[in-house]
Amino acid sequence: MNRGNGVLSHVYRPGKTVCAKCPLRSQCAPADASPGWWRSITRTEEPAATTAFKAKMATEEAQQIYAQRSRIAEFPHASIKERCGLRQFRCRGRLKVSTEATWACLSYNLAQWFSIRRKFNMELAYA
Repeated sequence: MNRGNGVLSHVYRPGKTVCAKCPLRSQCAPADASPGWWRSITRTEEPAATTAFKAKMATEEAQQIYAQRSRIAEFPHASIKERCGLRQFRCRGRLKVSTEATWACLSYNLAQWFSIRRKFNMELAYA
């Protein structure tokens, strides 16, 4: 079964007679299970890229880099969301949405540039 995003689920369901005869039944079946009780086992298979990404993110170095994300990326997102009112896109289609996002990012970057420029000019005036 395909669960989307390349994730596959494999479900193994033996017949009730197979489950009843299994020598490992005591390990997976509840103690009070009826003789007709049987189990299904689900195994998910992720794409290689997802597995590699999870392995990379489990390292200490990646955790330290990811911890810096809040200082670097979260403020621009919050600012664009609040000041530009970009909580949801006002149009449809990939091209129109990417254009709207580009304008929001450009307006944020220009506002930051003007702010830095103003501070720089003030420092020069008082120097």
